Amino acid sequence: MNPLKAAVVFINDIDTADKGIHPIERAPVPSPEEDIEHVEIKGRHGTLTKKYAFLDISYPLDFYINESMPFKQAFRVAKQFLLNAKTLRFSDDEDVHYRVKSIRIDTAENIIVKYGRFTVEFTLMPFQYETNETRTITGRTVFNNPGYESQPYIKATCSGNGKIFVNGEEIQITGINGTIELDCELMNAYRKTTGNITNLNNHMVGDFPVFKHGDNVVEFSGAISKLEVNPRWRWL
Repeated sequence: MNPLKAAVVFINDIDTADKGIHPIERAPVPSPEEDIEHVEIKGRHGTLTKKYAFLDISYPLDFYINESMPFKQAFRVAKQFLLNAKTLRFSDDEDVHYRVKSIRIDTAENIIVKYGRFTVEFTLMPFQYETNETRTITGRTVFNNPGYESQPYIKATCSGNGKIFVNGEEIQITGINGTIELDCELMNAYRKTTGNITNLNNHMVGDFPVFKHGDNVVEFSGAISKLEVNPRWRWL
């Protein structure tokens, strides 16, 4: 394999080359910047450091189009595809993907009639996400997080009141006959059935759990019979 050859770029799990859009060179490997505040306090040695969240990643990629049709026509078609980008991944790192928040397409260089090149500026969420299977558990289970802290999806089957414990932290589920879904990233409790979403935030008491790096113990009690858990592992 040529180490300088550009990796295949997938947008929404579609090879961009299938759309006539080819990466010019190997993509760089970005890292998110942490939002950190340094506060100077009179009489204190050094600054007071406050760490907040990680910032979005600004990620430019260069592409070219060299098709049988004139470039201007091919570029119009390509933009329609690119502007619908939701995920981004690469063939040399297929275990993870980025979530695309927005894109900006720069002015293209149309060098000859059927060839042109341009830059796409992706704004990405700060994490690389694994694609994980949802796991059904019926008792105490340990989830080992290999990466950065994650915000899982948890679906509980319940016939009344119950409790979920994540690393000893308690979440109360009240008055549920059926299922309740906890999206810890969106901080939302709901039930989704045949396209309809029912707000169930008033049936949950407690904080939405986070899976820390390393072992995470998940347990439940009361009228809960099982949990379906997608850990949503992610990396920086």
